[in-house]
Amino acid sequence: MKLTKDVVIIFLIGFGLYANTLTHQYALDDKIVITENEFTKQGFRGIGKILTTDVFVGFYGTDKNLVTGKRYRPLSLVTFAIEYEFFGESPFFSHLINVLLYAFTGVLLYLLFLKILPDRNNNSIFWTTAFVSTCFYITHPLHTEVVANIKGRDEILTLLGALGALYYTLKYLEEKKVGAMILASVCLFLGLFAKENAITFLFVIPATVYFFTPHTGKENFRALLPLIGVTVLYIYIRFSLLGTPDTKDATELMNNPFVFASDSDKWATIFYTFGKYMYLLVWPHPLTHDYYPFQVPIISWRDMRAIIPLILTILIAGWGIKGLWKKKPTFYAFLFYLATFSIVSNVVFPIGSFMNERFMYIPSIGFAIFLGVGVSHGLFKHFKPELKWRPIFRAVTVIVLLGYSYKTISRNRVWENDLTLSTTDVEISTNSAKANMSAGLSLINKAQAETDDAVRRPDLIQAVTYLNKSLALYPTYIQPMLLMGNAYFELGDYANSLVYFERCLQINPVYSYAVNNIEHVGDISSRDGDVEMALKSYILLSRYMPNNYRTKYRIYLKLGQIYGRDLQDNESALSNFLIADKLKPNDVEVLNKLGIVYSMLGRGAEALNAFNRVIAQDPNNANTLLNIGITYNQMGDAQQGQAYIEKAISIDPSLGHK
Repeated sequence: MKLTKDVVIIFLIGFGLYANTLTHQYALDDKIVITENEFTKQGFRGIGKILTTDVFVGFYGTDKNLVTGKRYRPLSLVTFAIEYEFFGESPFFSHLINVLLYAFTGVLLYLLFLKILPDRNNNSIFWTTAFVSTCFYITHPLHTEVVANIKGRDEILTLLGALGALYYTLKYLEEKKVGAMILASVCLFLGLFAKENAITFLFVIPATVYFFTPHTGKENFRALLPLIGVTVLYIYIRFSLLGTPDTKDATELMNNPFVFASDSDKWATIFYTFGKYMYLLVWPHPLTHDYYPFQVPIISWRDMRAIIPLILTILIAGWGIKGLWKKKPTFYAFLFYLATFSIVSNVVFPIGSFMNERFMYIPSIGFAIFLGVGVSHGLFKHFKPELKWRPIFRAVTVIVLLGYSYKTISRNRVWENDLTLSTTDVEISTNSAKANMSAGLSLINKAQAETDDAVRRPDLIQAVTYLNKSLALYPTYIQPMLLMGNAYFELGDYANSLVYFERCLQINPVYSYAVNNIEHVGDISSRDGDVEMALKSYILLSRYMPNNYRTKYRIYLKLGQIYGRDLQDNESALSNFLIADKLKPNDVEVLNKLGIVYSMLGRGAEALNAFNRVIAQDPNNANTLLNIGITYNQMGDAQQGQAYIEKAISIDPSLGHK
């Protein structure tokens, strides 16, 4: 590849548009793939696990299967692991790599366009179909979610692999060199390992050969066979490692926005999102990362917002099919758009969301071709004379490209961190339960990092406002419930904090975050002498947690301590210690507390029984031996008592000073 001035300019445009992301932090799903992913953070040692597990396992610790089908996308995580090995947590290097990869994508796309989109109007190099189409693509603001968010590298690598497969397939057909076909196969294989969307190029590649080259159908099919082979290999590896994916639709609203929609309304809403995508391709404003319920409304077929996109989609498909005979670049653009969009459209399989702007990253190539062909020569068929209209078309093109560029650069700033992203986009996605939840979370995190209460309090109050909106939209949404409890806890309002934690337990009695937070409220209250709040917290847990919950015994242990130590109610203390003992027999701490309260109640024999159960496990437990000695003394057996006390002191001399 020669570094001609047009190639260099394409690279510099791609790099320059996203250079302002280099100082950004991690944001959004970066924690899933980098900062809180145990495999990524192991560096080279984690690559084996990354290559053999679902993409979510390194974050959740188990196969969550949150959305329909499994997610085998190891390539981007492998790159993150390599970065982590050399640089640790360094968002600068990760952002730099994303920007470089995007700039190189623009160059590769341009080189492909030079092959398949010859100029038909004797334009100068910067007004050729290939150059203009590439500029429309790399400046488009819909790509900000992919490039500015480090996690979006899976999309970048997928497209790079797919375009590489197309480039080397064309090279193979031109030169008949096996090496080119091998490179095409490797590129597609890597693209699939980044994300399964690359599979759509099994249609795009032969369609490109058909539209733009003189090669026969037989030659076309022969070039496609190795690509089919590596795709089959990818599918085999995926199924071998992850098993057959569960095809049942997810039942949680945030992972399946159509849970409560009828089939008819579901399809009407899907086509409504088709219209939203078309609108954003033409007019990419306002942009948001969040289209979760209920930002996109469920609509019916009585709504023109479903009918008009359906008609447009049918027309686009019709023009694309017509192109199979006409072989015009514009018709190819329609087919490219539909083919690459299909896999993320909710038509082939559920994607777990209404829509996302990043899903236009590959299909927008079709839109760029459509615009590039029109500006470079297509419009001149309808506007004569050409010399009169050319300056106007070019001026409009420059204005659009400058507008796209400005929007891209300004949108990048929003992706600086979670706080800027969530608090900006919640003003766009006002009806998204998740956007309001995310804004609340970011403000709580900000407040927790502050020490000045005058600064913390306004953020926490604003967080409560967002979280209330989230729960108003989706009353059983457990995450904002938990965060409401956290916000009130940070505000020092423990009573309201417990109200929301209890609502979490009403939905899920073993919701560990709520369980831990309620226990934390109890512990702090106990430490600060607020016996009533501590008692309320522990009783709340004892009422909701199932008996087989791993730490329930600990709650009864703490209840026993509150009753005995703070309220001097030894009978209530005893009943709670007995429950703890039943839930976790032979726990040393429980048995010691049980023995002490028996002793205080004058039930020496039962106290000795509890203490001896400890000694059976730990013969040299000095504190327990001391308690046995004291109990014997209380029972009037001074000889036995003294013997145990002396033994305890011989093991731990400090006990002799107590």
